[in-house]
Amino acid sequence: MRRCVVDAAPIIFLAKLGHLEFLRLNAEEVLVPTEVLKEIAAKQDEATEEVSKRLGDWLKNCEVVRSDLMRFLIDMDEGERAVLAQALQEGIDSVVLDDMEARRIARRLGLKPIGTVGLLIVARQRGLIGSLKTELDRLKALGFWLSEELYCEALKAVGEGDLL
Repeated sequence: MRRCVVDAAPIIFLAKLGHLEFLRLNAEEVLVPTEVLKEIAAKQDEATEEVSKRLGDWLKNCEVVRSDLMRFLIDMDEGERAVLAQALQEGIDSVVLDDMEARRIARRLGLKPIGTVGLLIVARQRGLIGSLKTELDRLKALGFWLSEELYCEALKAVGEGDLL
């Protein structure tokens, strides 16, 4: 069974877009460390409700047992550290993170990171959404920070570069 470990930002933003299931595009089971769930629960909203509905189904709460793995990951918040530590602990190479520094460290550790924008690109390529531009604009309206460069690259990747 393919599994991945996910951080708070991708869960929150995909839930707010109504696309939480996109976390399953590359995995049948999605692990969410307890530290990440605490971050999500800090603000009760529609994203928190959606996550609660899926927990125990394909979205699984998990606990980092080897805290020593978290200690050497110092340049990240607790949730990001827990995602990387959980992946290493479980032998999972797929992680879903939006923070650029966390993604860089993940690659250095031999993991394969993807972010919210990457999942939206995959969804568009698979015909699950009609317009990546529409979804990226919605994402930005929700407060997701997206550089103009990444915005353009993402649209070009799915053949929507002419919409710029």
